[in-house]
Amino acid sequence: MPFYNKPSLNPHESIGYLLRRASRLSTTLAEAAFQETEISFTQWVVLALINSGLATTCAELSRHLDHNSGAMTRLVDHLQGRALLTRHPDSRDRRVSRLQLTARGVLTVTELANQVGSLWNDLLEGIEPADVGQMITLLNRLVERAEGAVANRAVTP
Repeated sequence: MPFYNKPSLNPHESIGYLLRRASRLSTTLAEAAFQETEISFTQWVVLALINSGLATTCAELSRHLDHNSGAMTRLVDHLQGRALLTRHPDSRDRRVSRLQLTARGVLTVTELANQVGSLWNDLLEGIEPADVGQMITLLNRLVERAEGAVANRAVTP
């Protein structure tokens, strides 16, 4: 049975609104927390995505962060100029560059991960760990379904 049996105009009952609002608010807090660091929160996210292996090209980073390719290239150029990452030609497609963190990049992303963890621990204070785990599980399922729907519709996110 579908969850939404009839449209609701109440934003507090809208998964889309709540996800977007939580994302914007947490990003605002993270950007503020990174004001005293050597890199921005967005730059840290790029390094973290590369470090995790989730995104290793500018195109993959653009899709994950909803940035246009020109902006992502400039951001990667900046991080490369600061010796936080390197580009290497893809062995199967020489038009594609694979991104890899330098030792300095790994150190930077690792050191600043504690700051991000502290931010989330503050936001999640008072929520049971089991509920947080369930929220992560459910969000992963939602993301997986949304990615599948986007791929099936041949829409570029």
